[in-house]
Amino acid sequence: MIFSIDVITNDKNMKNKIMKELKVNGISKYKFKKDYKDLQRIKKLILNKYRHEIDWIEIENQGTKYIIRYEPRIENKKKVNTSFRDIIAKKNAIIYKLDVRKGEIIKDKGSYVHKGDIIVSGYIHLNDKIMDTVSATGKVYGEVWYTLSIKYPMHYYHEYKTGKKKSVYTFKLLNKSIDILIFNKYETKKIKHHTILKNNILPFKLEKQIQYETKIIDKKYKPKQALEQAIKEGRKKLSKKLKKNEYIIDYKVLDYEINNNILNSKIFYTVCENITDYQNIEEYKEEDNNAINN
Repeated sequence: MIFSIDVITNDKNMKNKIMKELKVNGISKYKFKKDYKDLQRIKKLILNKYRHEIDWIEIENQGTKYIIRYEPRIENKKKVNTSFRDIIAKKNAIIYKLDVRKGEIIKDKGSYVHKGDIIVSGYIHLNDKIMDTVSATGKVYGEVWYTLSIKYPMHYYHEYKTGKKKSVYTFKLLNKSIDILIFNKYETKKIKHHTILKNNILPFKLEKQIQYETKIIDKKYKPKQALEQAIKEGRKKLSKKLKKNEYIIDYKVLDYEINNNILNSKIFYTVCENITDYQNIEEYKEEDNNAINN
């Protein structure tokens, strides 16, 4: 049973929205835990409803508590004034590669940078003297780090519709059902029933069925196999956030355990990510240097 729910955010409005969606979908205090499949479904519903506000969301179960983490989606960024600018680091990282077309490189590949550090300056120097001011242009990619908590069931069962369907007429007598002129029966299926004819005295009826073909995934994993699936799940989750030319470099499993037939793992990923950001600078003029010297 769940006794507390914690949404990790300072945005009260978004917190209220998420809590409302959780409650609508049966996640609230003093209710029983949801299984893995239900949690995935609920996350997908929330992401679809708030796709312009939420980039990704994770529902983590810790004992009798649910912890919900999410990352807001940033859209319609204001245009940056590119008259004169530096390229700075958007986040802490190790510089992985530089593609600089204009500006003076301050930090080389392999350098560790903090968020806000200048990587490419818009001030061009010669012998420690500023000679020109430009708009630093290019992209900087850094090695950044993520630690994900991934849960994966040791027994995974999922039935899904393939998209195929057919109409079938069925005669029912007592507990027996006879399909009328039906070939190529679906091995597994979901059925919608529509009664056409029913006799209240005799135990028979004629009905029309809409049969939807389904496929079933039913797998039991050994610990190593479940861990491999958890690693793939983490890669998939990160890949959804990555943009063009960004990719996962490597990973390391920090820890894992099996509890109540669920594998709980912590996986560390290194990612090549665009860390380019900008800050505006003032144009340097020769009289500025003269004023300093005087």
